Amino acid sequence: MQVEQPILTIAIPTYNRPEKIKIQVRLLLPQLSDKVNLIIYDNCSDIPVETLFESNELSHFHLVRNRVNVGADANIARCFENCTTKWLWTLSDDDLVKENAVKSILNELINDEQSVFINLCSLKNINTSNFEEIASEFKSPRVFVNSFQMSSCIYNMFILSKSIHYYYNNLSSMMGTIIMVLKYIQNQDSSCCRFLDLVVIKDFDNVVSWNYSTYILRTKLFVDAFSDFSSRKYHKNLFLGCHIVNYSLIELDRKESNVSYIKRCALFIYTIKNQGFLNALLYSPKPLIRTFLNLILPKSLFNFIARK
Repeated sequence: MQVEQPILTIAIPTYNRPEKIKIQVRLLLPQLSDKVNLIIYDNCSDIPVETLFESNELSHFHLVRNRVNVGADANIARCFENCTTKWLWTLSDDDLVKENAVKSILNELINDEQSVFINLCSLKNINTSNFEEIASEFKSPRVFVNSFQMSSCIYNMFILSKSIHYYYNNLSSMMGTIIMVLKYIQNQDSSCCRFLDLVVIKDFDNVVSWNYSTYILRTKLFVDAFSDFSSRKYHKNLFLGCHIVNYSLIELDRKESNVSYIKRCALFIYTIKNQGFLNALLYSPKPLIRTFLNLILPKSLFNFIARK
């Protein structure tokens, strides 16, 4: 009897979150089959992940423990470099999966022979077949953010493995994965990407560990990755969602990031420079003006104007 080869790897990078990784893995174990590999990348946690599970549980998934803490970006990158199946689903340890998550994803993958990239949690189903089409979809801040949100992305590594150097070249951008995908598509005549209205996460963790000021400063790396001569036309599509998200982050000002008022103003100026003042006026005037008013007006007055 021929053993069925896995087609999907679920890779979970983790560091010092023992309770979260225990819950996530135990949600996944009953969903596994011969079609699926589950691999945990333990970034040298203080409590080794191996000690959190019984031997019968450990026999159902692979565990890679780094000898030293290589940093979050490098640990995530290892999920890609070591993938041996066609499809890779990168999953955060704190975005808890639904009970039918793996089955729902497999149903989408089994008959998909051509997609380079599949994104989940879109508000609608979208198929793109070339670079210009996907660049147009990036006008949407939701599409842009979802495109590199870890638990929402599935990659065709049989195709993308040849372009993984783009990921490593842009590792510090916090968006290296989608830069890898976009660079591959940019170099091809046609490549299919799918954005699906498919919810496989039942609980996204609202506690965000990254600092939004660091992220905003690194978005210039995303723009620079496409800084060829033709990039001027991308200000109204490919880059637009990126800039609108930056304005929103400055306006919302997540308190746990501890970003001072002066720093928020500096980030606002930085975002305008990154986008270009004329581009900001042409393509995102409302976010630009709204963020400006948010910074200069008392909160009560801004909220009153925003409701009008």
